[in-house]
Amino acid sequence: MNENVMMMRRAKEQLANKWINVAIGTLIYVAINAVASYTYVLAMLLYGPLTFGYYLYLACNVDTGVNNLNLLFKGFERFTDTLVAGLLYFLAVSIGTFFLIVPGIIAALGFSMTFFIMVDDPNISGIDALQKSWNMMNGQKWNLFCLWIRFFGWALLCILTCGIGSLFLNPYIVVTTQNFYRKLRYGTF
Repeated sequence: MNENVMMMRRAKEQLANKWINVAIGTLIYVAINAVASYTYVLAMLLYGPLTFGYYLYLACNVDTGVNNLNLLFKGFERFTDTLVAGLLYFLAVSIGTFFLIVPGIIAALGFSMTFFIMVDDPNISGIDALQKSWNMMNGQKWNLFCLWIRFFGWALLCILTCGIGSLFLNPYIVVTTQNFYRKLRYGTF
């Protein structure tokens, strides 16, 4: 069986009986990002801390079964590190996308493990997490791209639900990507 399919199935198992909880967490995360997006600067400032908190929330939920919505805001306790990681990630992807779409995609794939690394290592700086992500993704970008493409049909269906489906799709993608990260880092997911 294809390893991407196995990672997706594992994510479904990890999220079983937790879909409503993670959908509520996702709604909070998306709502804050939506409000912040009205001001470009605020969106850039909140991206790192909120993304870190969201990844931590999902990891805790699937690993321990604990549904602690306060984890969504833990990125603010590491504000400088998560801010730097978020800003540099945001800028690299934006600049890459500005020049051509492909460099933006390559940057997004290369730095995609940053917040998973930060969740795993509470002492790593934002810059070190970005560098570690880039190194970790060396030779793996295509594999992750192929994994993410598997969600394209689901994303189209989310449009039909006026975005409501994304409350379930987003955690599914993040947990599947977390499994990809764990496979790279630990050899198993």
